Amino acid sequence: MRRTPIPGWDSSLADTVILVTGMPGSGKDEFINVAKEEGFLDFHMGNVVRKYFTMTGESISDSAVGKFASGEREKHGMDIWAVRTSRELTAGSSCVIEGLRNHEELDFFKKSFPKAVLVGIFASRSDRFTRILDRRRADDAGDLDGLMKRDERELSWGIGKLIVLSDYMIINDSDLDTFRKRSRKLIQMIRDY
Repeated sequence: MRRTPIPGWDSSLADTVILVTGMPGSGKDEFINVAKEEGFLDFHMGNVVRKYFTMTGESISDSAVGKFASGEREKHGMDIWAVRTSRELTAGSSCVIEGLRNHEELDFFKKSFPKAVLVGIFASRSDRFTRILDRRRADDAGDLDGLMKRDERELSWGIGKLIVLSDYMIINDSDLDTFRKRSRKLIQMIRDY
């Protein structure tokens, strides 16, 4: 199912669009915090998924949200969450969009924003698991087995391909301060390019 760029959106309004992908707990939210400090507007595709999920009236859990997201992709196309996220966008000079999971979503955003770049964030599973336990989000996996199942689901959607095809990659294998410095340097480079 081919989609056209965002209806009514003037892509010239967005000087810089950074698309962010990575496995759960890799550091995407922290990257976005740095981008916000640099003046970017942020849009989380996962928030859009959770917004639509709450309309079902079901109890929120990682597996329930994941099944819902997968079901919507099967019904409406692999780029449905990119399309729905695009409806949340407001005009701004720079924005960061987090949560891409497959190449159809990437294709949709690249068509809509010709100057968009994809940043992949990588962290080991053990580091990601520690961070997930620390953040305590309601729909996160509560144990390593749950994270492994979530990883398998995310990989089945095509996130591994996106990470490999990223225009830029940040390895999040150190402390928070180091990761924030790496993120800021990359964001500034992309913005100023």
